[in-house]
Parts: sequence; C-alpha cells; structure tokens
Amino acid sequence: MAAVQQNLSKMISAQLRSKANEFLNSRKHANNLADILQMFEAETDNYTPLLLTIEVIFTELLKRGDMIQEIIPLKPLDTSPEAEYARWLRECYETALLRALECFKRGRNQSRLQALVTTCKLMQAEGRYPLETTNGYFFPSVRLKNIFIGLLDSEISMSTSIARFQEFTEYKDVQQYGLKVLSTIAYKKSPSQFYMQNYLELLDKLLVAEIPVESKTKVKTRAVEEGELKLLCAAEGKSKFPYNPVVCRRSANRCWGFACQWPLCAEPRTHRRALLLLVERLMPLLTKPHLATDMLCDSLDAGGQISILALQGVLELVRRHNVDYQDIYDRLYAMFEPEMFATRYKSRLLHLADVFLSSTHLPEGVVAAFAKRACRLALLASAHDAAALLALAANLLLRHPALKRLLCAEDTPALMCSDPYVEDETSAIRSRAVQSSLWEVGALRRHWAPGVVAAAQRLAAAADRSVAPVSLAPPEDAVMFDIELKKRFKTIELSFIRPDGMFAPHGDRMLEYFELLA
Repeated sequence: MAAVQQNLSKMISAQLRSKANEFLNSRKHANNLADILQMFEAETDNYTPLLLTIEVIFTELLKRGDMIQEIIPLKPLDTSPEAEYARWLRECYETALLRALECFKRGRNQSRLQALVTTCKLMQAEGRYPLETTNGYFFPSVRLKNIFIGLLDSEISMSTSIARFQEFTEYKDVQQYGLKVLSTIAYKKSPSQFYMQNYLELLDKLLVAEIPVESKTKVKTRAVEEGELKLLCAAEGKSKFPYNPVVCRRSANRCWGFACQWPLCAEPRTHRRALLLLVERLMPLLTKPHLATDMLCDSLDAGGQISILALQGVLELVRRHNVDYQDIYDRLYAMFEPEMFATRYKSRLLHLADVFLSSTHLPEGVVAAFAKRACRLALLASAHDAAALLALAANLLLRHPALKRLLCAEDTPALMCSDPYVEDETSAIRSRAVQSSLWEVGALRRHWAPGVVAAAQRLAAAADRSVAPVSLAPPEDAVMFDIELKKRFKTIELSFIRPDGMFAPHGDRMLEYFELLA
C-alpha cells in the first residue's frame, strides 16, 4: 500500500511539474495555474507537491517582474491586456499564499513543514524582487505577520513547525522585523495554553541569534555592512540593511511585557517554557529585569525543574542587579534531595550551587552543610552524578581550607558513635554539619566505578590544596557531541573471519543444520 501511494505521489509531482513548465514557457497555458490552485481544494492529505509547484512558479514570476504594476497618481487605471494579466497574476499569488497558510493546520506533518518553508521562500523572493518599485531595502513584513498568525492561532502545538522556522531566524532582518511584528500581534487578553506555548517558543527562536547589548554612551543606531550580516532579503544593487539592536531590544521587552499579563504559571509546561526563555534569552535584554523578581521568587516554591530554572534567574538578579534574597541558601540547600537526580537540569543545579558558594566570606556552617549533603547524596547517586557531587564538595573545601578537619585520615579510627549531622533539617546552618565529618568520602574511595574513586581521591587531596577547582558548568550540546564521537571506534569489526565469498566460511556450525543452495 505504501509503494502504491509513493508511485501515485510521483505521478502527481510529474504532472504538476509539467503543468508548471508549460505555464512558465507560454501564456497559452495560463489556465494551468488556475488548475493547480484548484487542486488545493480536492487534496486532503499530501499538499507537498502542490506547495513545491507554487513555490517554483511564483519565485520565477517574481524574478521576471511579471506581477509588477506601475500605479501613477491621478491617472486612470490601465486596462491593457498586459495590465489585466499582471493583476490576475497578483490575485493568483494572494490565493496561493492563502492556501499555503491554510496548510499550516492541515494534512501530514511533512506538508505542514513544507507550507512553512514555501511561505518563507516566497517571502524571501518578494523581498529581493518587490511587487512595487523601491529604491532601498525592502522586507515584506505583512507576509511575515501572516506566517506568525498562522503559527500562533492554532488549537495544537506548533513546536515542530516553529523549530523548523529557526533556520530563518538566523537572518538579522528576519530577527529585527520578526520581533517588531510579534510585538504588534502578541497581545491577547485570555489566550489558550497552546497559544502561549507557541508564542513563547516563537519568541525564543527569534532570540537565538545574539543581539548586541550596547552601553548608553554608544550610538543607539548602527548601520552594519551587508557583508557582515546574514540577510534573507538582500538584493544586489540595493541599499544595505540598517540593523538596529536598540529596536530589537525594545521589541523584545514589549513582547515579554505582553506575556507577563498572561497566566504563565497555571500549567507546568508553559511555566517551564517561560522560565527558560527568561533566564537564557531575555535577562540581558530587559530594561527593568528587577520586575521579574516576583515571578522568579514564586517559582522557587514550585519545586522540581521549575525551581532550578528560577534559581538561575534569582542568581542573575543577585549578582548583577543587587536584589537581596535573605533565605536563598536555605532554598538552595533544600533542593539537594534524592529527587534531583530525576530532573534533566541536575547539572545546572550543581553549577549554580558552585557559583552561589564561590564566596570565601560565607559562614563555615553553611559551606560545611552543602559539602556534607553532597557527599551523603553521592552514596545514593549513580556513578556519573556521584563524581559531580564529589567535585562540588572538593571545590568547597578548596575555597574554605578550615573545613579540611572534616576529612578523616585513613589511619584514624572513627571516634563518633553516631553522626551528629541532622539529615532532615531544611536549614543549612542548623544541620550541625560542622560537628560531623565526611566519612562518606572513605566509603566512596572503595566504589566500584573508577570515576567515583578518582573524584573521592581528589576530594581527599583537597585538604593539601594540591588540586585546583574545576568548573561544574554543563557542557554545550556541540561539546557533548564531540565527546561522544571521540568515544566511538574508528573501525567496527563485523566478523572474526574475513569472508571469501557470499557463502558462510568453512567450519561454521550453521552448516551442520542448514544447507545453502545456489
């Protein structure tokens, strides 16, 4: 059945390609364009051949300039056959764009992605070859607005299509005009959960390309050479695109201002998406980042992944904007529970804890509590997590040499009949970790995993300050990919005996039970 459908699709594609070539080569076949547009109404599943066909046709028409109409003020409308044909082509162009936008929510997933790519490619062609005579740079922001409306006004999640749109947000003109357009259509009093999720993901993709943060003493507007920028609608012989980072930041602030009026914390997925957008993209761009304090502080009480993401935002406010949060260390201490191993942001939590505890002016009771809790959790964690927890504890002891008394020498017998450390205490200063010892390190030095043993030995050597602190920042995806590639073998052996032909080698036991016939 699948082969029949594939052959049928190939036949339809060949017919559409033939109709498109006939239409582009001769006006005698102008009705072919109307037939192609009418096929959108008959199709219900696979729109990909139709979308590719209208992309080829109208891209060529825009290059030729067949749809350009010269309108002179105070002059009657031209009724010549050429003008009528150009107007008809314009109507067909608008109809084709409308059909492509409707495919955002219809048909297969492949057809939806192709509809997005087709509308973006036509927007690119219209920017390079405008429908009206222009002297400077031109960007069809109306087409981009229609694309955004199609992505946002949907009853389903458009994550796949928005992820595909990221290949166009790398262009600076798409970023600047996209943020400006999104700020004009973002406001909605009571949006659905899908609308909020699609909006947050779209804003995140528009902010993937870095926006320069200039100081007030610098010039607010700056014209960047076209060769230095990656532009979607750059045309030869036209003026260069005036990229303005100030406009991008202002539009991003306006978009976030609209999002803050929505109930972002009502649903966990939307809440997590909003926090990721805030802490990873928007914090350096906000003109008043302290206004996000209430949202971040309330998110610390949610627990799980949301608390870890909110902790990163609070750290940014404390470090760069002088926001005082009194019990931040108790909140951080309460996150070190066995449940942290089940979250995808556990590496981020360890990195944030290492940054929070990097000050050498912290009380020893607080630092000792974190070191003790990290070593205690290392007894329960997997090998990889245990090594990371021991690295955190080693960094704490390197910054606070007075805590080396917590380490027990190998030849020193244990003197305590019970551990005075209060494991259930939620306050770091009241956990009595200073009165205890890191006996867990001795147990972990006999771990079955060599990585854990090496981390435990490094922690024991921290008392002599013979090692340097290590960074606990989670690696980037590209770095992790490179690390995994280096673990692979250069050659993979598929057989112990090199085959001499297509038959099994001599001495194979399979020949005792099966006979290979030529």
